[in-house]
Amino acid sequence: PVFGNWLQVGDDLNHRNLVDYAKKFGEVFLLRMGQRNLVVVSSPDLAKDVLHTQGVEFGSRTRNVVFDIFTGKGQDMVFTVYGEHWRKMRRIMTVPFFTNKVVQQYRFGWEDEAARVVADVKANPEAATNGTVLRKRLQLLMYNNMYRIMFDRRFESEDDPLFLKLKALNGERSRLAQSFDYNYGDFIPILRPFLRGYLKLCQEIKDKRLKLFKDYFVDERKKFESIKRVDNNSLKCAMDHILEAQQKGEINEDNVLYIVENINVAAIETTLWSIEWGIA
Repeated sequence: PVFGNWLQVGDDLNHRNLVDYAKKFGEVFLLRMGQRNLVVVSSPDLAKDVLHTQGVEFGSRTRNVVFDIFTGKGQDMVFTVYGEHWRKMRRIMTVPFFTNKVVQQYRFGWEDEAARVVADVKANPEAATNGTVLRKRLQLLMYNNMYRIMFDRRFESEDDPLFLKLKALNGERSRLAQSFDYNYGDFIPILRPFLRGYLKLCQEIKDKRLKLFKDYFVDERKKFESIKRVDNNSLKCAMDHILEAQQKGEINEDNVLYIVENINVAAIETTLWSIEWGIA
């Protein structure tokens, strides 16, 4: 009654284990993980039926104690509850990211970054004989693509001190958030006191990241705006649109920082993995 299936399953709920459970228990099965009930649907047809009939319930990502820290309990876009706030955030993010105008505006920048990667690989004589590990260079490519869109900024090289600091903090955030080490405290609240050290570290990393975003990027963009006044027809980057929404009172400064937080994880790391997989 307290632990449920947790003692049988443990913390590791990766997709391979869930496939094995589906073969044993069927296409739909229930896992009682402490106080959380997890319904696992492995059939595409059944998943479609579930999403059609329970769309609102599945419209929000499940939060936990660690993601509540990193997102300010859903003040971002990715982990906010499906509703008015999510629709407002989506509307604000559509113009600077998801229009054909944006694609045309940044196309040449993306092509330039890709050409720089090719040039760097060509300039490495060992790449022709011993091969090369592209991950770090592709990581710089993705950061530059996104930071051009977000802040009209780019990093000159993999050794850029600000890039190294940013990458290190983002990497630590991803490691802490994606770990299975804290699941027991999320599933069984009475065990949460054992997570104090882990959650304290998460809070420290979050504070450092948000301070870095604010000091080096958001505030710098605000200074640029104050020097060179922009209007709706000359907005240069995504942050201009987001700051304009803040000035109108649609979102607050915390929302702005958590949007940047989302972009640093969801838009960069996941795309990097896809590109790396495609090249491989």
